[in-house]
Amino acid sequence: MSLVEVADLTVGFGELRAVDGLSFRLERGAALALVGESGSGKSTVASALLGLHRGTGAYVGGSVQVAGIDVQEASDDELRRLRGARAAMVFQDPLSSLDPYYAIGDQIAEVYRVHTRASRRAARARAVEVLDRVGIPDAARRSRSRPHEFSGGMRQRALIAMALACEPGLLIADEPTTALDVTVQAQILDLLHTLRE
Repeated sequence: MSLVEVADLTVGFGELRAVDGLSFRLERGAALALVGESGSGKSTVASALLGLHRGTGAYVGGSVQVAGIDVQEASDDELRRLRGARAAMVFQDPLSSLDPYYAIGDQIAEVYRVHTRASRRAARARAVEVLDRVGIPDAARRSRSRPHEFSGGMRQRALIAMALACEPGLLIADEPTTALDVTVQAQILDLLHTLRE
């Protein structure tokens, strides 16, 4: 079975059809890029993979299966278990995805605890481990920093670390390099490639 199987996906918002009849498969260890202009439905597709349109009033048709779970038919509990543990998303704007009041390490540790029921100490250690893995220098110390104390590239790395905390089989990156300069964009893309391998 493929890691992701999408068949005839259609997503509409009122009269607007954002996605119309998209089908694709993604095998474990593979990468797939959706390319298109702004407003072409890329983020809409990414959200559909995790059932994030549920309760928004959007129409979602077709079939979406991720890690053996039918996203359309899954209960809210099944979707919660899917998100973070089996599939995780890195959103394009780290400033709006990270809570400005809490240390980066605490935010990562919280995600890990929710999905694994690990102790606070184990979750803290895991946060430092994944921050180190994504290339945050002096990860133990920097894990106590708040988002505004990180550069744009470091915030994006922190979001990737948060997504990786539970070792998901699928990482969805929704334009993760949009607000970064060209050099940092290349570093983030290299990091994602290395992590996939």
